[in-house]
Amino acid sequence: MKRVRHLVAVILTATVIASCARPGPVTLSLASSQSRTGEVRMNLDSEFQEPDALPVDVNYSVRGTLPYLGDKLLAWSIGRRTKPIGELDKLAFSFGISGDREKVDENRYLAQDESKQRSVNLWVDDAGGWWVYQNIAAGAGTSGSSPGCAPDSKCDVMPEPPPIPQSLLEPGEAVRRTNQYLSRADMVPLNYALEARKTQYSTEVFGALTLGDIETNIGVSFSYGDDGVLVSASGPMIAIAMAKLYPVVSPTEAVRRLSNPLYGAIGGATRMAADVAVSSTDPANATPSSSINVVITSARLLLMEARLSNGTHMLLPAYTFSNAEGDVGTVIAIDDDYLAFRKSVTNTTVVAPPTSDGVPEPAPGDAEKITQPQADGLIGLTEQEATKTALSQGWIVRIAARDGEYFMLTTDYASNRVNLTVEKSSVTSVAIG
Repeated sequence: MKRVRHLVAVILTATVIASCARPGPVTLSLASSQSRTGEVRMNLDSEFQEPDALPVDVNYSVRGTLPYLGDKLLAWSIGRRTKPIGELDKLAFSFGISGDREKVDENRYLAQDESKQRSVNLWVDDAGGWWVYQNIAAGAGTSGSSPGCAPDSKCDVMPEPPPIPQSLLEPGEAVRRTNQYLSRADMVPLNYALEARKTQYSTEVFGALTLGDIETNIGVSFSYGDDGVLVSASGPMIAIAMAKLYPVVSPTEAVRRLSNPLYGAIGGATRMAADVAVSSTDPANATPSSSINVVITSARLLLMEARLSNGTHMLLPAYTFSNAEGDVGTVIAIDDDYLAFRKSVTNTTVVAPPTSDGVPEPAPGDAEKITQPQADGLIGLTEQEATKTALSQGWIVRIAARDGEYFMLTTDYASNRVNLTVEKSSVTSVAIG
């Protein structure tokens, strides 16, 4: 559905790609992998990560004809606003938090009320910022905890079902209130394509940042609970500037990039399909030749947040491919002549070799072990926020159960993986392994 959106004010000079010596677009030097950017705005780790590996080979095919979406598309540069503590003040005012403000460290700012039940965290880096609002008291009814699973064991602990909230907001009212919060925080509501849905336990609002009628893969998320109380919210706090027009490849040509982690971000449908394929395979019979085929039937434009090798970020023209099951994946659309990569990596999906007992070894470079107190810090967040927070720490995320439905999981144990139990969009328990 087309939406008419006002462009944001240009408040940051496009130093990322501006060049006095060359009037046209310059070559963009990308970090080796784009798979952790865009949807993960809280990643404060300055180390470049290798591309994510899927446990099975994923092949892509096109059914029908993909649309022509242009031969040149506009890119944008993004960065941090100049006064983070001032932006925190705006957020605190918007959410009615009148307590202390503090600079926790170089990258994190915190505002919380006297009871410490409501707070706003603002994380910043050279690429901009990301904020998270939490109302612990309002979300207390959905919290729970269960012990982690030890290797070669099963988790039989069932979390207590959360109470059903009363007087949930209707979608229209939730959107209206979200617009008020955004306005008070000086975030220009017209830049976000807000949509709401009412579930049995909450009313959820999500809005993708939209520039020139093209959605980005970053946005705001609000969750309302009992009596319309705001339980949690999150979103970007960035400065945006128009950059240059870049030549792009056609959607059909870009399909080949889906198998190359240099270019893209793994889509939800692809990841889900891969997880299902692994979960339904007997580990004793697992082989590195497992593969699935994903059929693509449509494509649309997206502005994908990409990390450059100098640590800055841009919103680059990209294609998001989809089919009847939803989005398949997103890849940068810019022509190869204007792309350079920081270092060479494999062009194919990496499959961990099986051990003698048929269980794949953990991928090299696993993060340090996660402690249960660290994992429990995700409890009370929405599924989206918990995923972002976990990925920003370099953890692997897996959904173990959602709204009473328990999923089949692989039997391997990973010390840097969290298994989330989600009830009505909120994380109620976390198990490690």
